Amino acid sequence: MGKNNYVYACARVRANERNLLNKEKLNQMIDARTMEDACKVLQDAQYGDEGEVILPTAYERALVKESDKLYAFLHSLAPDADEFKIFAYPFDYHNIKVLLKAEATGADAASMLMSGGTLTPAQMEVTVRERNTLSLTPHMKKAIEEAVDTLARTRDPQSVDLICDRECYADIREVADRSKNRYLQGYVELLIDTINLKTFVRCRRMGQTWSFFESVYLEGGNISSRTFVAGYDEPIQQFATRLAATALAKAADEGSAAIKDSGSFTSIEKLCDDALISYVKDAKYISFGIEPLIGYAVGKQMEIKSARIILAGKAAGIDGSLIRERVRETYG
Repeated sequence: MGKNNYVYACARVRANERNLLNKEKLNQMIDARTMEDACKVLQDAQYGDEGEVILPTAYERALVKESDKLYAFLHSLAPDADEFKIFAYPFDYHNIKVLLKAEATGADAASMLMSGGTLTPAQMEVTVRERNTLSLTPHMKKAIEEAVDTLARTRDPQSVDLICDRECYADIREVADRSKNRYLQGYVELLIDTINLKTFVRCRRMGQTWSFFESVYLEGGNISSRTFVAGYDEPIQQFATRLAATALAKAADEGSAAIKDSGSFTSIEKLCDDALISYVKDAKYISFGIEPLIGYAVGKQMEIKSARIILAGKAAGIDGSLIRERVRETYG
């Protein structure tokens, strides 16, 4: 689609942006006296079906439904937009992982499959079972073949995750490259950087070697594997200075301080998500094109994540101040 064809789509997105939950609304959920009151904030933001009461015991279903609504909305705006596959591919690869592991163990995968991919769960189930990969990307085909072979040799289910993650982000990078859109390319590069930073921190925490980190490092970001490996044995706050000139400077600095103080990864995960929101907000100043649609989609994803954090925290009796620390920045 050319930019002129996005005039109507962007008008629809701007209208929907008015329903996004801003920080004030999220705080209202956190401070709500009861779970019912917190869920009412979601209802007012048009979560669920019209007139539906979101029950505290069924909030997860409402959040999943809202995610499905988001991708259906994007598809209705631009059904042929290749760019939206950056959001669809993770669901495809999730389903591939689930199906291959279930196949290896004899488990039932049905309840763990997710919609939102380029193929429906039912289509992916048939595709994986019959190894009929004509409807898949070359990277999906490679992921299935390599994962099946590796799983048969090693019996290690983690190998399925690692192989599928690598091929998933290879697919996503190719979408960004095909688009020739610098905004989308920059988002994908930053997304990959956030994943690599979180993986780096986890690998160090688990006592993994730098060579293991290199094996799970995702290509396509702005931060090279050499930067991570060079600082692998440094104190985490010293390593953070290596990222001072990147978009993840704050995530590395403040996140590493939190890890040092509390040993918790929660802060760095939030700060990485906040960096992504900060990046996509530039779309608010673009009148029409794919950018406002991508920005809205990322913003809505983060909103759903924050709603899940809040409701799960309240259900678990976690103090509001702790929940507030975990809530992501908003697009609205």
